[in-house]
Amino acid sequence: MRTLLFLAVMALGLYWYAERYGLALGYPPFLPVFYWNYTGEAKYPLRVTGLYDTLKVKVTGDLKEGRLSLSLLKDGRVVGEKVYTGGFQEEVRFPVSPGEYLLRFQLQGAKGQVRYDWVATKFAP
Repeated sequence: MRTLLFLAVMALGLYWYAERYGLALGYPPFLPVFYWNYTGEAKYPLRVTGLYDTLKVKVTGDLKEGRLSLSLLKDGRVVGEKVYTGGFQEEVRFPVSPGEYLLRFQLQGAKGQVRYDWVATKFAP
């Protein structure tokens, strides 16, 4: 009985924290990330060599609330950007040249699940 009461108190505490401050559980790009009232961003630096001409980002998710913004930046300038709300599944391709890039995922009040993965490679047109 004590264990059940302890688990109930922990669940209520986790719910209170998620509603008040937001919560993200998961580890991208390998696992989906579950968001509850989450606002924040994740940045991933990328180095593109002369062999690559496209950055492919696969984004799949279902947001009950909020939005996801995917941006690719080079030297602080936005090279490409997409915004997602609701249910989505897309493979976005950004043309790139050799250099340093920053892949940024921004979430605003997100409730739901998102999975993303990326690869820089040469694709046939």
